[in-house]
Amino acid sequence: MAEPLVQRNPTVVPHDQPYYKATVRNTELIFTEKNQGFAEHAAGVEQQLQPQYEASFGYQMDSPLFVGLISDNNQIANGFSTQYPLNRQINYVGGASAVDYFSTTSWLDTLLFHETAHNYQLNAKDNRVSSALHSVLGNGALMTPFFPAIVPNVFESSFMLEGNAVLNESRHGNGGRLYSGRFDALVHAQAKAGYLTPERAYNQTLYFPYGESSYVLGSHYQYFLADRYGLDATNRYFKARSRYWYFPFVTNAPLQAAIGNNFDTTFADWAKHEVQQADRAVMSAGEPLVTSKFFTALNSDDNEIFFLASPQDVRAPYHVVLDRETGELGKQRSTFRGGELFRHDDKTWSMASAYSTPWRIYQGLYSESAHLKEDTRGRIIQGFMPSREPVYFDVASSYDQPQLYVGDDFYGQVNSSVNVHGDDLYYFVQEGSERILYRNRTALYRYAGYYGVVADVDSQGRVLFVANSEHGSSLYRTQNGGGVSRVLAEDDIVAARLLDDERVLATAIQADHYGYYLKPLQPRSGEPHVRELRWDVPVGQADNLATDSEPQPLSLDRPYHAWSAMRYSGTDLSLSLLSEEEDDSAEDETDLHTLYNVQVRFSDPLEQNEVSLFSYRDQDLSELAGLGYSNNQFFLIGGVKQYWVLDDRLDRESPPQETRNHGLSAELRLPLLQSGYWYSELAGTWYQDYQLDEREPLAGQWSLSRTTRFGNSFLPNKHAGVTGYQVSDRDDTSYGGTLSLMTDLPAELYLGARGQFSRSDAVVNQGMRRGVALEETQDFIANDPSRIVIPALDNSYYAEQVISGEASVSKVINLPWYSFKVPLSLRREALHLRYRRYDIDFGAAQLELNQAIVGMDLELLLFHRSPLRFAFEYAYTDDDRITSEHSFQAVTSLAF
Repeated sequence: MAEPLVQRNPTVVPHDQPYYKATVRNTELIFTEKNQGFAEHAAGVEQQLQPQYEASFGYQMDSPLFVGLISDNNQIANGFSTQYPLNRQINYVGGASAVDYFSTTSWLDTLLFHETAHNYQLNAKDNRVSSALHSVLGNGALMTPFFPAIVPNVFESSFMLEGNAVLNESRHGNGGRLYSGRFDALVHAQAKAGYLTPERAYNQTLYFPYGESSYVLGSHYQYFLADRYGLDATNRYFKARSRYWYFPFVTNAPLQAAIGNNFDTTFADWAKHEVQQADRAVMSAGEPLVTSKFFTALNSDDNEIFFLASPQDVRAPYHVVLDRETGELGKQRSTFRGGELFRHDDKTWSMASAYSTPWRIYQGLYSESAHLKEDTRGRIIQGFMPSREPVYFDVASSYDQPQLYVGDDFYGQVNSSVNVHGDDLYYFVQEGSERILYRNRTALYRYAGYYGVVADVDSQGRVLFVANSEHGSSLYRTQNGGGVSRVLAEDDIVAARLLDDERVLATAIQADHYGYYLKPLQPRSGEPHVRELRWDVPVGQADNLATDSEPQPLSLDRPYHAWSAMRYSGTDLSLSLLSEEEDDSAEDETDLHTLYNVQVRFSDPLEQNEVSLFSYRDQDLSELAGLGYSNNQFFLIGGVKQYWVLDDRLDRESPPQETRNHGLSAELRLPLLQSGYWYSELAGTWYQDYQLDEREPLAGQWSLSRTTRFGNSFLPNKHAGVTGYQVSDRDDTSYGGTLSLMTDLPAELYLGARGQFSRSDAVVNQGMRRGVALEETQDFIANDPSRIVIPALDNSYYAEQVISGEASVSKVINLPWYSFKVPLSLRREALHLRYRRYDIDFGAAQLELNQAIVGMDLELLLFHRSPLRFAFEYAYTDDDRITSEHSFQAVTSLAF
């Protein structure tokens, strides 16, 4: 089977709402009619934000910025910025589900401030080579270290990129993660453990807290620079760095140019500063009840506290239950999607975001099988009233700030998660830089800050909440006579639930995990610490874009059309090696050939359609080039490729094959099911085989699979898949199917099995290429699902029937090596063993092949941030009539 000619859209779901566009300054806003009001708010922000960023980052962007405000068919608590396919940012609507994490007032403003900072970081090209190439190729992907880079800063570490974006997100009067005590606590925990090293911080490691480290550690390092050397100087590092187009991996020289000091020195100074701060922090001690590599909120009912935890983050999480009366803890494996657990309608659900159909991503309550509870669609559930009415944030209207509903009635705008306690609602509301704790509509307590999370309410009506301490994050409790007291001494507390009025289950953020501790409450005097940043004092006062910007009126007179919006996107390059024995060599010599695949892409900002120019060299050493078009805007997605043969190299065959000099390949795909962990689709393909001008297979295929993969698992934790297919060619019919299974075991051990059956009613003819195709590798044009791939095959063959089977075992070893000075690191390794058997019926003869394969998978890290799987295999085949007895294969893939 070949690579798909069309991929599912990674930006928006198919058959999405109609989009419109409007130009503001050098920005094109892309938005739906329902989001028009939010787009007008964004237009007002951009009018003031971009001049500020131009002054601070030190340049104007050289291409228009596309800002997408994506519809509520895509309910994701995220956003992203990229130079590919264009200079753009994509902002999703689901941020109310993460309201406690971001410590901000407005989700939409957070996205605009943060993602636009990324655009200014990456778009910089302060050198003649990059700017000249950009004038011809746009923001292309001609960016290997061996050629001039059009966008040099795409090689920058996420530690610098995300850290700087959080710095800029936190300086506009909207709060931000630099105000979060949870972030402070994690930095101090890492500092105490000795983890603040360039090797751990600068790379995207597989150490806790994984990708979050770039935001947490990076933002504190960036603030350290801004506080000592100035915000503008810190931001202009990215302009200075873009001068190094010829080797875009340097750190010391551009930082020296920007702030007058280098990276090595400033990082060491920052690490020393954080260690000193950490020495003053009180950390949770002792053995926790349970640990987890990711965080989910605690929940409880009258009898139990319950939550999800993953001690390894490579297997399915535990559903953890703590008895409030006895303190006994139980846990069992579950397949809940990560999120807060709720008990309702005599079942347990998790609050999550997922596909509920192949065409919609919704937030709501999901069962353990990851199926959406229909009456919670588009609702971020906070709890249920005694009357069973749901308390929730309405996703569609909460693009800016969470809009709280009780049943069908709007309750109010809030700025934290809501604790539903009997008939009462407890939550925070943000008023400027002041945070106000409410019970229903009564204000209970107020303090300066943006970080505060309601934890629980005791039997006396006293509210426990998490807020900043001087050295991190701790637990506080309101007093019935007014005021608050601090009830835990530790500075690493990020969540808590009461067992009774005197004990809590507290979640502590630590250097290697979240720890869950039973702690007695120890009231003492103390109020939330006021976290003042340099722009909160008169000397460093910054503009308050959260309140100073005015919405700009926009019309709906410019519909967004995917075809007319296409621009040059980028260039992708994939490389692999082919080992080939020379048949005419008396010394049985082996030649090593480089295979390549290059694609130049043109796409629209929402990636709904794409035109590509391609060229590649296949396993026959033939060279092809052509152009393709794909469209994934609707339910039925499709693609087509027209190719020309530049050099067929098939004259090496005996006898020489009659080839085409050009041909066509086409594909249609219709997703049928995507719910829970199930996925199914129908696909139809047709192509003209360049290796034989008479061959034009038409294929249909159905697939169904159930796959679970949790955290950083190297392979799927559980998988079962089946496909069925039929192929017609020149009045011949081939049919068959595949079956694949996989499961994980403790200690990161994976077992897998796969089988394939293909049969043809053709009279087998090797020269005419009739029958079931046997090939050594996949093909980029010939999309034939009945094809059987046999590594070490010495030619293409055709058979009447083939039955193949494979059993595999893989063991992850986890011996990482991270480098700061070299832009290549090793994240983990896996040893794999495979046994394959092929029963081949050629009609006139039968052949049985047995293969034993041993290999090593290396997960490398390129440029400190891009994972790359590299596989090296040795295969022994017990019959060398159509295969090599001994073969070696090294395969890697570079995707830009």
